[in-house]
Amino acid sequence: MGEVLEVSRSGNNRGVRVVKLSIFSVLMIMTAGLTSVVASTSLFRLTPFDNPIANGMLNYQLSALPVAGLALLLTFVFAGRVRLRFLNFNRTGALRPYFAQPGGGRWESDGWYLGFIMVGIVGVVTFFQFLPGGFSFHWATLLLVIPFAAGNAFIEETIFRLPYVTMGANDTSSRTYGLVMGSAVFGVMHFWGAAPNGFLGAIMSAFMGFVLAKSMQETRGFFWAFMIHFMLDLVVIFFILNQTL
Repeated sequence: MGEVLEVSRSGNNRGVRVVKLSIFSVLMIMTAGLTSVVASTSLFRLTPFDNPIANGMLNYQLSALPVAGLALLLTFVFAGRVRLRFLNFNRTGALRPYFAQPGGGRWESDGWYLGFIMVGIVGVVTFFQFLPGGFSFHWATLLLVIPFAAGNAFIEETIFRLPYVTMGANDTSSRTYGLVMGSAVFGVMHFWGAAPNGFLGAIMSAFMGFVLAKSMQETRGFFWAFMIHFMLDLVVIFFILNQTL
């Protein structure tokens, strides 16, 4: 009788977790959709720069910060055990192979190599995406690349990666939920994004999301997800801000 009750309780708990994850996933997908809303209808209309693209990016990031705050709030509320413990700058941990082959490395050393390889690939794709329209470089615009890249990396990691990795750690016994959701939602959203976009951009963004979600899981920290994303955005935003108008 006791074993039957134990199995029943286990099944009920599993069912509760599935419902909880489903509700959380829907809420987070809706939250991610808000980034598209504020991208097209910004909450701000500031024009401090001569470059309209820079003004648009500034207004978008200011408008997206409350969306990132909502994502953090939902994660804090739903992930009762883990809360926001992944929101730290721990950078150490085993870099496991993607599949079942032996070997592996360390994030604190190999993370840089992985990041630079990804930057090279994304940089080439983004360059050719904007090449037909040409470029017009200006030193003042170049100065904006770093703060915009840092802001975008933080916003997107707190919306597209941290919530799913955290909930996966809180309510599942595997890494699958965090990896799948942290890559799939990011990839789909970038199909209509600025750069890289389209089918190729969606595939690249999904793979990037997979790697960054993996970094959070294996270091139990935010450092590499933010840093690699920041490095990638340096290149992408560099070309976006300096395209010929």
